[in-house]
Amino acid sequence: MWPYMMGGFGNGYDWTGSVFMVLFWGLLCLLLIFAIVAGVVLLVQAFTGRGIRGGEKNTALDVLHERYARGEIGRDEYLERRRDLEQ
Repeated sequence: MWPYMMGGFGNGYDWTGSVFMVLFWGLLCLLLIFAIVAGVVLLVQAFTGRGIRGGEKNTALDVLHERYARGEIGRDEYLERRRDLEQ
């Protein structure tokens, strides 16, 4: 007779099922909020031109260092141009 006392639905929900359901949906809501906030931040950074480096612009000396590191210019040319830029 006991299984039929809840209207034929067995024992019904016990407290452990409710607790786990609340935890699951709570974590799911937090994850959704985090995803929305992260998406908004990424969109703002993309549309304002501010990336991970915080909007720093490459100076001529930075470009010179990069070109030398990639092997586009030789050591002598690098030293000459660096000396010109640092004056």
